[in-house]
Amino acid sequence: MKLKEIINYVFSFRPQTSRRYAWVDYAKGIAIIFVLYRHVIYGLLYTGANISTIMMETNEILYGFRMPLFFFLSGLFFAASVQKRGPRNFLISKINTLLYPYLLWCFIQVSLQIIFTNYTNHKLTINNYADIFIHPRSMLQLWYLAALFNVSALYLFTSTVLKLRPWMQITLGVVLLGMKSYAGDISTISDVMLYYIYFVFGHLAVPYFFSEKLQQQLASPLKAILLLPVFLGVQYYCMSHENMSLYLFSLLAMLGGLLVIMIAFILAKYEKLKILQTLGHYSLYIYLLHLGIIFLLRVAILKTGILTNVPVICFILVLAGLFGSIILYRFCLLMRMKFLFTGPFKERPLATSSMPVS
Repeated sequence: MKLKEIINYVFSFRPQTSRRYAWVDYAKGIAIIFVLYRHVIYGLLYTGANISTIMMETNEILYGFRMPLFFFLSGLFFAASVQKRGPRNFLISKINTLLYPYLLWCFIQVSLQIIFTNYTNHKLTINNYADIFIHPRSMLQLWYLAALFNVSALYLFTSTVLKLRPWMQITLGVVLLGMKSYAGDISTISDVMLYYIYFVFGHLAVPYFFSEKLQQQLASPLKAILLLPVFLGVQYYCMSHENMSLYLFSLLAMLGGLLVIMIAFILAKYEKLKILQTLGHYSLYIYLLHLGIIFLLRVAILKTGILTNVPVICFILVLAGLFGSIILYRFCLLMRMKFLFTGPFKERPLATSSMPVS
């Protein structure tokens, strides 16, 4: 590959997906920005930076619905993926793209934090290797990969082996949500209990969200504007009632997710801010890589004192985390280091035609 082609590949941020599914990447792109904003804010807060009340409240407004949205969007493509690959290959693909990078990067991350313990916000010891399996939440951003794999694997089992009907899946999700407190600090279990219901709703929403009629309704700017004050009112209520029921919180979280999806439909319809589509397409790799980039740049900025304005620092760190992750991922692929992101397990040829998923 010539130098010009390499530069174009590494630094091109054009959308990667077709227009049919553009809204999904738009939604992921919006959500991943919210994720990075939170991580940047807390990273600066731990270093003693003066974070304004407005910045902290903005983080709280954007917090409750962003992760449920990721699980909902994953559930949307569950049936199509199983029907295309078959249940066995679906599981293998999730091992390759979620479980394998989770285990690999957790080992790398824990090892680096132990080595550079004097420069990190979280002090770790060799005992923390056990947390990779027991307490993924302690693995900073990487917990999401473990949670999504566990939820996907459980849903695969309940839908293809147990063949639970939709109402049974909803009931199971509701029961798991109510039992979350019994999992204690074992976040391997508690995260499944918390997010399973959103994956269920994503799977069951397929006939609606891929309906052209509903998509036209959701792509209405007027409806999004009318929903905005309701969303802000709900977020104010959530901030004022921190100990609310998980059931109520889940309902309110879905409202925030719906608003993001509506904005995604609008942007996709009018083909605006296409960079969000690119960010959404690479959201998994951004999620995987951004903390290291943000950490190194934050240390450089704070140590040198070249910038002191916290909002400006926050803006720069978010941009660096987003685009730096994409560039680093593509560079790794050029260097034939795909093994850092995808497991080696081969999918098996399908013996029969694709099977339906309830």
